[in-house]
Amino acid sequence: MSSLSNTLNIAQKTLVQYCHMTILIFGTIGSLINICLFSRRNLRSNSCCIYLLSSSISAIILLSIGIIPQIYTLYRSPNPFTTISTFCKARSYLNQTSAMSCRWLLVMACIDRCFSCSTSVRIRNLSSVKTARIIVIIINIIWFILPIHMIIYANIQPPGNIACSITNNNVDIYHRFYTIIMGGALPSLIAFISSLFIWKNFQKRTKRRILLSNNELSKRKQKRDQQVIFMLLIQVTIFIISTIPFMSFNIYSTMTQYITDKSTDRKAIEGFLKTLTELLIYFIAMSFYSNTLVSKTFRKELIKLFKCIFICSRQQNRLRITPLNTATTNNTTTLTGTTNRTDFVSMRQIIETPIKI
Repeated sequence: MSSLSNTLNIAQKTLVQYCHMTILIFGTIGSLINICLFSRRNLRSNSCCIYLLSSSISAIILLSIGIIPQIYTLYRSPNPFTTISTFCKARSYLNQTSAMSCRWLLVMACIDRCFSCSTSVRIRNLSSVKTARIIVIIINIIWFILPIHMIIYANIQPPGNIACSITNNNVDIYHRFYTIIMGGALPSLIAFISSLFIWKNFQKRTKRRILLSNNELSKRKQKRDQQVIFMLLIQVTIFIISTIPFMSFNIYSTMTQYITDKSTDRKAIEGFLKTLTELLIYFIAMSFYSNTLVSKTFRKELIKLFKCIFICSRQQNRLRITPLNTATTNNTTTLTGTTNRTDFVSMRQIIETPIKI
């Protein structure tokens, strides 16, 4: 094995050990906070937040199914995902399902914002919580059905049980094109077009509001809407940028899959690029941090949430005991006193407390 192959193999393990681990930890924490924020009462009444909430749930599943097995293989042997057929099929299927759901829920959030920004009342009415919930269910059902071929055709790759992949050539070709189109090109294109439409309509609405009203309330609402759109546009930008390398490598891999005389160095380069492009895919789970960086309102409300949680944790089990009084009756000593629990903020109250974004 050449020095280049050794170097790339070490670099590949380093990516999994440190970069994947970092994304797993911070992505999971950020997604959990997103779920907490989007579960609050007034955000649940926003149709776009229904999609973002569901996307955060899918992101946690994606991180767990996609990254944890890779980290596990660094420290334990043998790898159950390349030695046990059931694990191989289950991971391939769940990884595909969660990744596709996460992407398309973000796309639907963009489409929902297009509806809400439209000047047509009829189109704006399509942006509703009821519609969002129905579409979320439909998307999850679709992406539970479409990757079903992974359960049937994903197998441990002989010889040596080195990988878990689709062994049927025809199904493998279908899966590659299906991944490129449905997982890369189409959602990126729809998200990009939707973002342009959102920005165009937002500018029109901003000009109209300036003409109609110049009061302070209107300005605050305009600023809040602008920050929401900025957050969504940043998420779309990160999604597209992280998807392009993944889509490009899949196209290259499809075009060169029948080349049998690849050198050891070329195989090492391809293995490293595959790990790197897959790493970028998990950036979709880091939306919490982009929201925090972009939106001042989001940061303020996040601080309020943390303060509420801190107060709850301090007061929930706090007791105030009054001094005991001693009374003697018929040679019997009696201790009397009162024990009162102070009022505390429950976790449910924290979730239900309105938040402004």
